[in-house]
Amino acid sequence: MSYARFSRLPGEMSRHASMHALLNCIIKEVAIPHGAVFHRWPARRDGLPQQLHGLPLLIEWSASLSLFVMVDRRSVIGSHFYLSDVYLREAESAGWHAPEMGELIAALLEHCRWNDGTLNRELCDQVVQSQDVMTTIVTHAVEQPRLHPLTDYRCSEQGLWFGHPNHPTPKTRQWPSHLLQERPAYAPEFCATTALYQFSFPVAGLSVQANRINAQDVLAQVADQRHAEDDGRVVLSMHPVQADLFLQDARVAEMIEDGTICDLGQSGLQAAPTASMRTWYIAGHPWFLKGSLNVRITNCVRKNAWYELESTLIIDRIMHRLVQLEDAALQALCVAQEPATVHWTPAVGDEADKRWFREQTGMILRENFCQRFSPERCLLSATLFARDVQLVPMVLSFIDTAMPGEVPRPLPAEGRVRAWFQAYLRTLVGPVLVLFFRHGIVMEPHLQNCVLIHDQGMPRQVLLRDFEGVKLTEDKGVDWLTGESLHPHVRESMTYCREQGWNRIAYCLLVNHVAEAILALSWQRPALGEALWQDILDELHRVREALGGDAPELDTLLAGGELPCKTNFKLRLMARADRQAQYVALPNPWHTTQNLGREVAYG
Repeated sequence: MSYARFSRLPGEMSRHASMHALLNCIIKEVAIPHGAVFHRWPARRDGLPQQLHGLPLLIEWSASLSLFVMVDRRSVIGSHFYLSDVYLREAESAGWHAPEMGELIAALLEHCRWNDGTLNRELCDQVVQSQDVMTTIVTHAVEQPRLHPLTDYRCSEQGLWFGHPNHPTPKTRQWPSHLLQERPAYAPEFCATTALYQFSFPVAGLSVQANRINAQDVLAQVADQRHAEDDGRVVLSMHPVQADLFLQDARVAEMIEDGTICDLGQSGLQAAPTASMRTWYIAGHPWFLKGSLNVRITNCVRKNAWYELESTLIIDRIMHRLVQLEDAALQALCVAQEPATVHWTPAVGDEADKRWFREQTGMILRENFCQRFSPERCLLSATLFARDVQLVPMVLSFIDTAMPGEVPRPLPAEGRVRAWFQAYLRTLVGPVLVLFFRHGIVMEPHLQNCVLIHDQGMPRQVLLRDFEGVKLTEDKGVDWLTGESLHPHVRESMTYCREQGWNRIAYCLLVNHVAEAILALSWQRPALGEALWQDILDELHRVREALGGDAPELDTLLAGGELPCKTNFKLRLMARADRQAQYVALPNPWHTTQNLGREVAYG
C-alpha cells in the first residue's frame, strides 16, 4: 500500500507529490544515465526507520551525497511508486534524515558533480513555490465540495492537482504574487469561471487569418464586439493576469492615454481556465480561446509567439488535407482544428514593438471538440492517469465504470485493466507513428496534449491537439510546405531533423504518456505493470506490421534500442528555454535479458 495513503494533511500530500516528481526527474535524467542508482540497502542505516516496506533504491548522487527511498518495483526506466519518505545523507553527517524540499534541492545543487555550467540558483525557490501552490490546491480540493475530476471534460482540465509527474516544478507560476494567491479563479484547480479582460483597438492594425472561417465570425468568437465604440474599432480578449502585466507597460499606458487603446476591464466572456493556464473553455462555445500569458508556467514562458501564430494555421491546413486523403492507416486519427488567429499591432513603431504587440494580443481559435463528442465523453489524459488528493491513481475507479456488471472490488480485475488499456493503445499509438513515418509529421503526444474520447468509460478515440507544437521532418515533412509562402524563421521553427522528431515522439508517447499510464494502472500490483508493458510491445509490433515501408527507429526500438528521455530537470537547472531541451538514453523496457547487466549496474 502506498505510504502516502496514511497522510491526509494537504501539506503532507503536496510534499510527497513534489518530492516524487523531483525524484522521477533525477532518477531518469541523471542517476540511470550515469549508472548511479542501485536496488540495495546502504552500507550504513543510521537514521533510517526500522520498519520500511518495499524494495530499496539508493542514489549515489556524488561521492559525498546519497539519497535513499523505498519503491514498489524495479524499473529500468525509473517508473515506480515511492513507498517511504526520501532520505538524504552527506558523507560528513552522522546518519540519514528526511529533508524538506528546500534542503534537498540545495544539497543536490551543492553536490552537482555531473554539470560544469552555471547553475540556476532560483530553482530552489521555484520548487518550493510549486509545492506551496500544490498545498493550496489540495486544501481547496479537500475543503470545498466539487465534482470528481473524471466527471466530464471541464472537471478533468481543472482536476490536475499535481501537474507533470516528471518535472521538478510542476505547479510553479511566476506571475505577480497578488494575482497568485488573491485571485485563485485565474488558476484552473479552483474550479471557477472568470470574465476575460477586454481591450478595444483601432481596426487599422488588426490582422485576422483563417482557414475555412470568415473574419467576422472569428472576431465574434474571440470577444464581445458589442463593446466596440464604433465601426472603426474592434474588441480583443486577454487572460486577466496577462492584462495586468500588459497595463504595466509604458507603451500601453501611453496608448491608453491618447485613446488608441481603450481599457474595457473584465467585461468579456465567462470562461473556465484549463490546465494549460492560458487556454479557456467556454461551455457551449464552438471554440477554445488560446491567448498569451507571458508568465513562466513549469518550463516555459507561455505566449503565442509570432511565428507560432503563423505555423498553427499551416499545420491546420496540412491536417485538413490529411483528412481529405482518407488514408486507411489514419482512420483512428482525431485532432482538434485550429483554423484561425487574430492579433493587433500599432501603425507606428519599430519592428520589435510591433512584434511585442502581436504576441501580446495574439489569440488562436481551437475547435471545442466537446461540441462534437459531448463534455461527458471527453477527459484530459493527464488527469485520467493522475493522482487524487491521497495520491491514489484515479483511473482505477474510472475503469470500473467502463466495465459494469461485476461485483465491486478494491481494485478492478487485472483482465479488465488489460482490456481497457489495449483499447486505449489502439486509439493512440497508430496515428502518432503513421503521421511520423509516412508523412514526416511530428506530433507531441504527451499526457496534457491528449484527450480521451470514451463511450461510457471505454476508449473510442484519443484526440491530439496543440498545432503550434507540431513539427515537420527535414527528410519528408517539409514536402507539405510546397506552395506555402512563409517567413524563413517560421519555416525554421516548424522543422526538425529526423532524430529530433523521433526523440520527441518516443519520449512523449512512451516515457511521458504510456509509462505513466502503466504505472497508474498497476498501482499496488507491480506484476500487472509487466503485463501492460507487454501490451504496448504487442501494439508496437501490430503498428509496425501495418506501416510497411521503412521505419528504422521503430525497428531499432523493437530490437532492444534505448528510449530517449527529455531532461526537464537539467533544463530548469540551467535556466534554459524548453526548445533547448536535450535527451538522455534510458534502457529498453522490454529486452530485460539484454539489459540484465545494466540493471545490475543500476540496481
